[in-house]
Amino acid sequence: MIITKALPYKKIKNQLKKSDEIGIISCNACARICKTGGEIAMKKLSKRLKKDRFNIVDMDLIGAPCDFSQLNKSQLHGNVQIVLACDAGIYNLKRIFPKHKIIPALKTLGLGTFDHKGHIHLVRRIR
Repeated sequence: MIITKALPYKKIKNQLKKSDEIGIISCNACARICKTGGEIAMKKLSKRLKKDRFNIVDMDLIGAPCDFSQLNKSQLHGNVQIVLACDAGIYNLKRIFPKHKIIPALKTLGLGTFDHKGHIHLVRRIR
């Protein structure tokens, strides 16, 4: 699995304009397991952005955005997408939606595992 950590909210917010129509896309696989993605993280980010008066027009929970076949060319709404996924998911979204502004919300740390107690272990760091 790919290990990610959330970028600071301020770093994400500083890339947005109040006039943007924002979609939030979240990985429901590795990022969810890391608690940096999935439905809970997506809703938390949406709530925070709405509180700061940003216009959230859509939220999409995708099984694994790194899997090209799980992305649908007609599914994005808005002109800016904030993505809770690893670098592979970001790469695919930029390929499919070149006219959208894609803002990563996570930093990809590397390859990892999680044990029977749910602890995540970084096995190989990405440089």
